[in-house]
Amino acid sequence: MYSKLFPAEEQLKNEQETYCSKIIAYTPEVMMMEWHFFNAGHVIPMHEHYHVQLSYIVKGSAKVILADGSEKLCQAGDSAAFAPNEGHSVITAEPDTVIIDVFNPIRLDHLANHRN
Repeated sequence: MYSKLFPAEEQLKNEQETYCSKIIAYTPEVMMMEWHFFNAGHVIPMHEHYHVQLSYIVKGSAKVILADGSEKLCQAGDSAAFAPNEGHSVITAEPDTVIIDVFNPIRLDHLANHRN
């Protein structure tokens, strides 16, 4: 059993000039993160990873681009699911965009970056 509460002041943060990310909660199997993008036009380049990813736009909007070239403007309330190794990119369309991501399995790379 690994029940745990993650009070806001104990959540792991990584503050950068153009965004702030936070690991909201995680277990050995799943991780939930919150991303705050301060500016429109922030680009997360095309990438892929072996994790399943679920994304939810909390505030603002972002253009999601898939490896096949298809793209969709996602607004607050929209969500997306990415299969393992499915290429995707995101470009924020307005300032103060907030996105929640859930990864399975956990992203050890993000965990390491947020502990530094």
